Amino acid sequence: MKIIKLFVGLVSTFLVMSIVSCNQCPKTDCPMVDADSLSTKISIAYVKMDSLLLNYNVYKQMSEELIQEEEKSRASLNQKASALQKEIEEFQNKVQHNAFLTQERALSEQDRLLRKQKDLQELGIKMEQELLAKQQKMTEKLNLVIDSVINTYNKEAGFDFILTNTGKDNILFGNEKYNITSNVLEILNAEE
Repeated sequence: MKIIKLFVGLVSTFLVMSIVSCNQCPKTDCPMVDADSLSTKISIAYVKMDSLLLNYNVYKQMSEELIQEEEKSRASLNQKASALQKEIEEFQNKVQHNAFLTQERALSEQDRLLRKQKDLQELGIKMEQELLAKQQKMTEKLNLVIDSVINTYNKEAGFDFILTNTGKDNILFGNEKYNITSNVLEILNAEE
């Protein structure tokens, strides 16, 4: 609550300073503020992005594809890790039973297994990075589509502002009559 009061205070101070500084300028240097324009009502709507995405069919499909790809990558990585673990256990068993003819041969096998373990770790990191890149592309694509639909929707609706609740909840309160989430969702799902 203190942050809100501080913010309102800063905005008020800024406005007062702007008006005072403007009144101190020669008339030709200061932009004029029309008193009638200040009393004009501003038309605002908002979209609940979490609700929109949960019900947007394309988003659900893209998310499912991403989850399947992640599961496939994880399964492949787990399979390779299990195979490597078996090789390590066989190596340890051979070392315990002195199955290597020379120490050099044992060290060579140990080095091969360590390289294989390092390669597996690098493969895991690479797979994770690829998934993150795909997720980022998906997010960018969704943002472009949603922005386009909202801009098209607003050409008819004529709002001055359309807000969202993403991030740190930009909307602390919103009258449901200004919630256009279902309208935007209907358009998005119709465009599949």
